[in-house]
Amino acid sequence: MAPALAAWAAAAVAVGLPLRARLLLVAAASVAGGVAVWRGRRRHTARHRDRWQGATTTVALAGLLVGLVLGSVLVQDDVRTRGLARALAWSGSSEVVLRTTHDAVPVAGPAPDGAQRVRLEATLLGAETRGERTTAVAPVLVIGSPAWRDVPPGTTVRTTARVRPVEPGERPAALLVAGEPEVVGEPSWWRRATHAIRAGLAEAVVGLPPHAALLPGIGVGDDSRVPDDLADAMRATSLGHLLAVSGAHVAIVLAGVLVLTGTLGRRGRVAVCVAVLGGLVALVGPDPSVVRAVAMGGVVVLALVLGRPAAAIPALATAVTVLVLADPWIAREVGFALSVSATAGLVLGAGPLSALLQRRLPPLLATVLAVPLAAQLACLPVLVLIDPGLATYGVLANALVAPVIPPVTVLALLAAMLSTWWPAGAHGLLWVAQGGTWWIDVVARHGAELPLARLPWPPGLRGLALLVLIVVALLLVLRTAAGRRLRARLAGRGTPALLTLGSLVAVVALAASLVAPWRSALVHVAGPVVPAAFPPPDWRLLQCDVGQGSALLVSTAATGGGDTAVMVDVGPEAGDAAGCLETAGIETIERLVLTHADADHVGGLAAVLAAVDVEEAVAPRTSDERMAEVIDDVRAAGVPVAEAAVDRPPEPLASAPREELGAVGLTTLWPTARSVEIGADVDPNELSLTLWVTTPELTALVHGDLGAAAQQAMSRAWPELLTGPPDVVVVSHHGSPDQDPALLAAAAGRVALVSVGADNDYGHPAPSTVAVLAQEGAFMARTDVCGPIAVAGPGVPTGAVQGRSGVLRVSGCRAPLGSLASRRRRASR
Repeated sequence: MAPALAAWAAAAVAVGLPLRARLLLVAAASVAGGVAVWRGRRRHTARHRDRWQGATTTVALAGLLVGLVLGSVLVQDDVRTRGLARALAWSGSSEVVLRTTHDAVPVAGPAPDGAQRVRLEATLLGAETRGERTTAVAPVLVIGSPAWRDVPPGTTVRTTARVRPVEPGERPAALLVAGEPEVVGEPSWWRRATHAIRAGLAEAVVGLPPHAALLPGIGVGDDSRVPDDLADAMRATSLGHLLAVSGAHVAIVLAGVLVLTGTLGRRGRVAVCVAVLGGLVALVGPDPSVVRAVAMGGVVVLALVLGRPAAAIPALATAVTVLVLADPWIAREVGFALSVSATAGLVLGAGPLSALLQRRLPPLLATVLAVPLAAQLACLPVLVLIDPGLATYGVLANALVAPVIPPVTVLALLAAMLSTWWPAGAHGLLWVAQGGTWWIDVVARHGAELPLARLPWPPGLRGLALLVLIVVALLLVLRTAAGRRLRARLAGRGTPALLTLGSLVAVVALAASLVAPWRSALVHVAGPVVPAAFPPPDWRLLQCDVGQGSALLVSTAATGGGDTAVMVDVGPEAGDAAGCLETAGIETIERLVLTHADADHVGGLAAVLAAVDVEEAVAPRTSDERMAEVIDDVRAAGVPVAEAAVDRPPEPLASAPREELGAVGLTTLWPTARSVEIGADVDPNELSLTLWVTTPELTALVHGDLGAAAQQAMSRAWPELLTGPPDVVVVSHHGSPDQDPALLAAAAGRVALVSVGADNDYGHPAPSTVAVLAQEGAFMARTDVCGPIAVAGPGVPTGAVQGRSGVLRVSGCRAPLGSLASRRRRASR
């Protein structure tokens, strides 16, 4: 098992590394394997020869497998990215041809621009960018309009799309924000057949109670009609795995096949099983989660057929190795870790636990409890890393529903087979099966409502270490309670089991440290059991949600986050900017920038001054009496105030005066001294401060309420704004229509933040502003839709866009990659 775990760890590391680091890993694996072979050829005493030969064989095999995995990563990543480079470098739209691989599902809530979106997975086949055509074979995640829901899997589609990067190590090679689909190729015959079967099964459920919507999920993994409250209750009681095609699902199917083919020889039974597995993959879809479920379910059945649990460990190791070789990106998936852990727990722990429990319980009851207990204990190290909490009644809930799962699964699959040519027969089978889903519904809902249904747990590696200590102590207590004969019976199997499970925990812990944060991965896979932390610990920009107003925080810490920041405006009096500071953990404002004196930008001043230490403040040089009063209030609080304006003649932006505050550089772009002199009688908004912000991860253009005329004047003073867009723009005046179209288009940036109140009376943001930002491909996030919005450097994204030093993250907003409802039931064990 050790070589397989080494291959798994290598894949988890390598998919997120640049080419040079991957080549170094290949060299290291080759050296390790070579040293092991050299050591193995040296002579040792007879006493140590066998031990050394076993160890060197293991190390050499591990080195070989690691080298093969790294080679697979290099080859596949080259294929994935070969046709994407030009489209990724272009900020506009490309014409793409792709083949859909999954049904489109709704993105939870409206998109940041207020529109309804769906997402689906596809394979990019080609792209035309600025007249240059390229071919590709790359998995992509597509975000589009609801029209994509009418496109079945396997369809070839042409569309226009903005191609955006994703995090290194993500399964999709790119994110496509697509236009309307144009079908240019129909699905293959088997795709059409399986789509008809799935649609027929979903239709056959109509007229049955709401809990019967579980039947398509249990049968073919279609959970689209399961009520949200039932899905939440099932997750709270560790029954969520029933909503996906899991290893247990595959094991049930194969067990039924083995019973029906009992008269055939071993080869005949294996052939039938392989055919059934192929049909199951075709029916459910060749999703990575289905493939791993087939592999793990096959391991369990192999152990049962051979009657030798020890023989299942080499089979499990082979399955892990083959999967990470064929698809290295699977190594980072939480579902894969859960699948491997649950399978190892079943084949290693179910028997010993059943034997221990039979000392106090009837054999049948002991076995019923031992199976979910073994799987649960094996999965706990993964679960506590991604979701710090324990489902108190998970084992009991799984034991209670276990008797109904096999018949419900079989009846659902039979109904699927009948649904296209005898709908009434399929409906009849589902009517019988819905008795089982009623029981699952009862157990899930009542279990979720029990006291202490979910226990909190320390997060991260501390929680993992505590859990391991408790589980080891529990096993020691159970072993001590066992009789002498039983201890002798278990002794031979305990050591390899503990070593294997311990190695699994080590690999999972390594992956957790590399694929941070695993808790966010849970949000993508299993839903919001515990909301992800906001803001992320390395946030750089934080647009507070202060209603119809604006308050922006810029972290001055070297790596983002921290307790010091620059604050630009403080929102209205009722906007709770002080609460935003508390949420962000800010204790000191190194500089408070007040762009102008409108109440929606300075009304929260008193609360902010009372909440944190403010070292200095900056306000625009203006004759506005309101601003003079604001400055007096700030000085009365003991905070020095400087007046800002651009005194020098315009310079290239790169060499313009810049003030450094920690990791943040601030350059004042507006107002100019000349504009202040001639603008005594103009709207004070036209003299509001505009800043250029530079940080290690990004650049940002931060507006106050500057109108179109002043924006045009600023563009003439700083012509680079029309040619060198920032990574992030804080859209002026809450997205009002008073924008200079040229500057708005040129400086749209990769991310456009709009601070605006819900259902405001001003019509902000204006449709014309939204249209320009959308046309330029900006990722627009609005506080009225998203609440507070954080922008950070590379990590696990909610929305991913390319920034100054790589991928930026936009979190706290239901952005395309952050669909909770659509991903929450994807995990399978």
